[in-house]
Amino acid sequence: MPQGVKMKRHLGYLLNSLAISLFLLICFSPDAFAAQVQLAWNQSADPSVIGYKVYYGTQSNNFPSVIDAGANLGYTVTGLSASQAYYFAVTAYTSDAESGFSAELPCYFVTAQTPANGQITPAGSTALSSEGSQTFSIVANAGYQISGVLIDGVSVGVVSQYTFSDLNACHTIAANFTSLATDYTISASADGSGSISPSGTVSVVPGAKQLFTIAPAANYKISEVTVDGKSIGAVSSHTFTDVRANHTIVATFVPITYTISATMLGSGSLSPSGTVIVPSGANQSFTISPAANYQISEVKVDGKSIGAVSSYNFADVTAHHTIAVTFALIRYRMSASLEGAGSISPLGTLSVASGANLVFRITPAVRYRLTDLLVDGVSTGTVPDGITADEASTYTFTDVAADHTFKAIFSKIPPPVADAGPDQDVESGSTVTLSGSNSTDTVSGIASYRWTQVSGPLVKLSSRSAQICTFTAPTIASGKLLTFNLTVTNQAGITNSANCLVNVSGTDKAPSANAGGNQIVIPYTNVALDGSGSSDPDDGIASYSWVQISGPHVAILHANTAHASFVAPDSGSLGASLIFQLEVTDHFGLASRDQCTVNVVNADQPPFANAGQDQTAVTMSSVTLNGSGSSDPENSTDSYRWKQISGVPVTLSDPTAQTPVFTAPAYSDAESAYLLFMLTVTDATDQLSATAKCAVTVTPY
Repeated sequence: MPQGVKMKRHLGYLLNSLAISLFLLICFSPDAFAAQVQLAWNQSADPSVIGYKVYYGTQSNNFPSVIDAGANLGYTVTGLSASQAYYFAVTAYTSDAESGFSAELPCYFVTAQTPANGQITPAGSTALSSEGSQTFSIVANAGYQISGVLIDGVSVGVVSQYTFSDLNACHTIAANFTSLATDYTISASADGSGSISPSGTVSVVPGAKQLFTIAPAANYKISEVTVDGKSIGAVSSHTFTDVRANHTIVATFVPITYTISATMLGSGSLSPSGTVIVPSGANQSFTISPAANYQISEVKVDGKSIGAVSSYNFADVTAHHTIAVTFALIRYRMSASLEGAGSISPLGTLSVASGANLVFRITPAVRYRLTDLLVDGVSTGTVPDGITADEASTYTFTDVAADHTFKAIFSKIPPPVADAGPDQDVESGSTVTLSGSNSTDTVSGIASYRWTQVSGPLVKLSSRSAQICTFTAPTIASGKLLTFNLTVTNQAGITNSANCLVNVSGTDKAPSANAGGNQIVIPYTNVALDGSGSSDPDDGIASYSWVQISGPHVAILHANTAHASFVAPDSGSLGASLIFQLEVTDHFGLASRDQCTVNVVNADQPPFANAGQDQTAVTMSSVTLNGSGSSDPENSTDSYRWKQISGVPVTLSDPTAQTPVFTAPAYSDAESAYLLFMLTVTDATDQLSATAKCAVTVTPY
């Protein structure tokens, strides 16, 4: 016989031979809301049955939930709702088949609601089948009687038992109880200014409890509370529990008083003085008067200074206090302080007799200068420009007749601005001029210059320590790059440096760097640096190099390519200017540089730089650069800085002026006749900057 036929016949036998009777054992759940049902069934007559499954749901003949009970002949289903009817069925299963459902067993819950002053038994939730029944007993506590029993919220009268049977829904049972005994009385009274609540004669149900709250009136306190004639202390409440007799409770209140201890030290008077008794809530004033030639030095209330006051009033006194007065001879306070690096002598807080003179000696630290003197917070306007550490000064207060503050402000001497002149393209054997004449130091002045050759074929400089020096360009067949560094030292010994490139060419021409336009971005954006506009007239560009030369540091990605990028930093509330320099080098080593500015803005916008129109000038004539077209949408105070970036070096009358002047150089050839200048305009408030360029072409006549 085929195996499939055998299985069908066996399943048919299992279905026909299943004689499972499902019955409900009465099950009590102490929790009235989370109920459970205890089920049991008889064993199947089929010896191949190895287990049973319990199916259930909340609708008849619909069993979405199933539990494998294994070989057990019973199972307790938990986590049910006591307000919901449930329907159960059982199946038997073998190793390869499962029977149909047994007869359905409906289940309902009767929930006993916990009463006050009595009990309902059984408590909690009881599970019953439609054919089951359950009797509930109602019992009152001692001193109480049943006043009513409610089934599903509807009264069934005063009964001590109630039986549920033939159920077809869930039910609730509840009971009410009333007292059998006569009430007791508690006599509550108050003596003085205050209250006891409740007051008078208070009725209390036997066995109950009663709370009394005691509260004093304003400026009074609880002195004592007596219960049945015995003191229980100055308590603010008392509870009678399990009242089985009559009682009394009396609260006594008394006024609150405080003391103020008034003392003095030195020559003067304090009125009143000594120990002063003050009723709670009252006011108490004190008058303070110094003796002749004395002054009130300090008044302390409760140990804390309130200054040199001549009177003090304690208002609405609700605690003990002290007042102590100190009198002293009249003197004035001189407070001397400093900001920055330096010294001031004497320093600190000084006591000076009236009419005396006081001299302060002020000395800046090395590489610092005195920038301001403040007397009583106001600038004196007496600071000489450029004062250094070996130029100490003094300031004298004469005939002192008041307290004063004196502050010396020192600031770090800024380094000089080093300018090594423009990058140049020259021919082999020509005379080359290196110029540091546009270097500046507006604070202490420039003390020295130092030229150093950094790279390229070694040349002999006419003077390494001169502001302007010359050398003869070496003879080159194709092209070579020479790099020179200029170190500038100011009178304070602070140095700064800059470099310039000199491309010496034979047959090769230097490349032209183009760092792209200036940009305005917001923080955390990805910023692209584009040097693709750079070019070389003959052998092509061999390398690119991007470096950041000012502003908050950022990481430059792909810094050795034409297209670099970085993430704009957090620029703070005012913004920040980041300056990047691009250097391009051709295959013969000749190089060119250009720079661009990226302003990272938040609230302020950067200024607008305008270097004026390109100009044509006759050799040896006077030329004026014009930055007056620059503007700033945010602030009116800007600084200017001009720099020559290509051509024969010239000396500007003032590189920091808006319109500096220079003399056009002698004309030699077309290359030396093209001069390129860059103007940088910087907002003095937020330090945002902008640049612009202009060209001056020099003609022989």
